[in-house]
Formats: sequence, structure tokens, C-alpha cells
Amino acid sequence: MPMCGFNEKMLKGLTALTEGLVEHGLKYRCKKNKETIDQGIKREIADMVRLILELNGIDDSAKRIMTEGIVKYAQGFYMHMRKKGIDNYQEDIGKIMKYFEFMDSKYYDKLEGQPEDMKELTKFLNEKEI
Repeated sequence: MPMCGFNEKMLKGLTALTEGLVEHGLKYRCKKNKETIDQGIKREIADMVRLILELNGIDDSAKRIMTEGIVKYAQGFYMHMRKKGIDNYQEDIGKIMKYFEFMDSKYYDKLEGQPEDMKELTKFLNEKEI
């Protein structure tokens, strides 16, 4: 999934969104709901699964795809946080941004225009640790 040439503005925006997922979506909401972080992550993921199952009800295909994309990103991030914990979340977010930069540069520097570019990109991504 090359991202049209990642730039600093895109990374800052994605970083801010991801920090907000921890700071508001987990820390604030867990405190408000009197639940542990793990309980909060499970709740958030369950809510997102239920939403994804209903997204076919959005008639506008562009809106549906954008909604699904942001929900799946948050879902994947929460799954990552459940595995890693949130103590070092800013460091983990930095690693995620490096992963996206790697994806983008690998595609545009080496694979773009190759017959099996996306297949090769997924092989590289599979080997890249976050």
C-alpha cells in the first residue's frame, strides 16, 4: 500500500491521530469508565467489529471506504497496543511511522512499475518488524 509519497505533514497527522487513540481513546475513556486498559482495548475492538459489520449500510462508497479504513487502522493499532502495552506508546508510534516510511520508500525507490510490485512489497512488509 504505497501512500503516494509519504511526507512530513502526513506522518505528523498520523502520529497525532495515533497518540489521540492512546491518550483519549484509552487513557481518558478507561479512567472515565473505571476499567483497565486491557478492558478498554477489548471494548474498543468489539465496538469496531460491530461497526465494520454495519458499514455496508453507508451508500456513498467513498465515505464507506474512508470510514472502514480509519476504523481498521484504529483496530489494528489497539491490537498492537494490547500486545505491547501502552507504557512506551510514543516509542511504539514512532516505530509504526518508520514502518509506513519503509513501506513507502521500498515501493517508490525499488518496486514501482515492476510486474509483481505489490506482491514483492508484501514480502518486504512481512519481514519488517514494528
